[in-house]
Amino acid sequence: MRQLIRIELFKISKRPRTYIGFGTIAFIVLAFEFAAMGNGQALFGLVFKNLQGMFRMEGNIINVNFVTYLLMNTLLFQVPILVVLVTGDMISGEASKGSLRLLLQRPYSRTQIYFAKWIAASIYTITLVLFAGLLAYGLGYLLFGDGDLFVFRQMINIINADDVVWRFGFGLGIGVLAMLVVSSLSLMISSFVNNSIGPIVGTIAVIIVLTVLSTLMVNLIAPILPYLFTTHFIKWQYFFDSEIDWPTINNAVVVLIAYIVVFTGVGWWNFRRKDILT
Repeated sequence: MRQLIRIELFKISKRPRTYIGFGTIAFIVLAFEFAAMGNGQALFGLVFKNLQGMFRMEGNIINVNFVTYLLMNTLLFQVPILVVLVTGDMISGEASKGSLRLLLQRPYSRTQIYFAKWIAASIYTITLVLFAGLLAYGLGYLLFGDGDLFVFRQMINIINADDVVWRFGFGLGIGVLAMLVVSSLSLMISSFVNNSIGPIVGTIAVIIVLTVLSTLMVNLIAPILPYLFTTHFIKWQYFFDSEIDWPTINNAVVVLIAYIVVFTGVGWWNFRRKDILT
């Protein structure tokens, strides 16, 4: 099994699209933070539009915590696409090239092969999310320094600088679970088709459709909203409330893990019975 995982990780490392994700994230983070350096007060004014006339704000407002929080909201929409670019054709791409049939002729069971691919996809996904978080925070600390975090959700929260890092850590944990749902979904779809594009487009389409439904038809589908995995993609923000809603966060963790298990189980079941003819 370890040998299979190493093989899958080697395949991922040799694919140029693997580095598109890291390069894209690095570009977004660098562009955002250097732009904030030159025009930080305007950025703050854009986020807190009407509040500057009501409050007198002093100190290092544009700091690592504020910039990292904004970046985490921004990257929420890019990272799923970058994950799917790599994980979406780990089975279907090899099936279309014929290399999957050669792999199946080796002394490994289909269960071992599928879970080796799943573990390799998960390692890539976790690495990508952690890279985004650590780069955003590390570069932000060098450029802006530390400071209290201003967050505006239902109300204005001012979080002390020494009480922020653990919140980002737990937030990244939710982000990792959310992206593991995406990678598990794409790998599942990949087990059903024999072309590279289908799983990538299909996974992105599912995420877009669910996001649009939960945004534009919130009243009509309110009963099922808690059961849509996209609903919980933003639950990391709950760690930045003054009173953390732990039951809601725990529910989000359970739902996301349930989707990971279901998508992985369905993909494994289908891969075991899949006809590999080429």
